[in-house]
Amino acid sequence: METASCPWWKRTMKAIRHYLHTMAGVPSYERYLEHFHKHHPGETPLSEKEFHKKATDEKYGGGTIRRCC
Repeated sequence: METASCPWWKRTMKAIRHYLHTMAGVPSYERYLEHFHKHHPGETPLSEKEFHKKATDEKYGGGTIRRCC
């Protein structure tokens, strides 16, 4: 999360946004970067645009579909 200098309402809104995205299955680029740097040092991660395109393609366009219907 943000530092203590961030207004409380921004931290609250960010926490709500994170919760709703998690519930809806929206992938987190920040979590991807944390994982990537930890497990793939020295390699170049996808850009944010590439990351979201890949996630969308996997969910809807021929990759492994992860949805209920």
